[in-house]
Amino acid sequence: MIPCLDIHTHHPAPQPDAVISVSVNDFSPREGQRYSLGIHPWETEKDISTQQWELLEKAAMLPEVVAIGEAGIDKIRGGFMFRQILVLNKQIEISEKLKKPLILHDVKAHEAIVGLKRNLNPKQKWLVHGFRAKPTVAKMLTDEGIYLSFGEKFNPESLKITPKELILAETDESPLSIQEIISGLSQVLDTDITSLIAQNTCQFLGIDQ
Repeated sequence: MIPCLDIHTHHPAPQPDAVISVSVNDFSPREGQRYSLGIHPWETEKDISTQQWELLEKAAMLPEVVAIGEAGIDKIRGGFMFRQILVLNKQIEISEKLKKPLILHDVKAHEAIVGLKRNLNPKQKWLVHGFRAKPTVAKMLTDEGIYLSFGEKFNPESLKITPKELILAETDESPLSIQEIISGLSQVLDTDITSLIAQNTCQFLGIDQ
């Protein structure tokens, strides 16, 4: 397969150098395409049915699914906080059971994410996607070994203080290509990080480069 540079996109297949993030309800896999599969915190406004959980676990076993998520916590939008945390915990269990990394949606929930990481001590890698927060938050997360994925909009100072081995890149819903986004990150760091992103993405996904 083509080396993966884009760890998180919502653009439709084919995306040969990307991991497409989809809801379990919208999953229709295309052979050879990489996916992350999960239940978004915005979907927790209603109870998650047993059928949805069974569908997620079964589909997540497919080789095309390389990560779980996006899961997470959103303090602005989504269901009641206790429900969001229950749904996230269940996806952490699936991530650990299937030995696939976890992609996180984190809106004003940094302390909760860090608390879960410390309490659960997961063996699988975690990533906060679309990171835009300030450097103190970047340090809080990366001190726990959590990867940060940067997209079209980001805090340059946060990028600068993120350990190089924990930097990833994404398009999410941006009209920019992943090459354009990596170019923007490279300008801030004053060096071309394309090969670094490829290497880090392989490490995060646990695949050979």
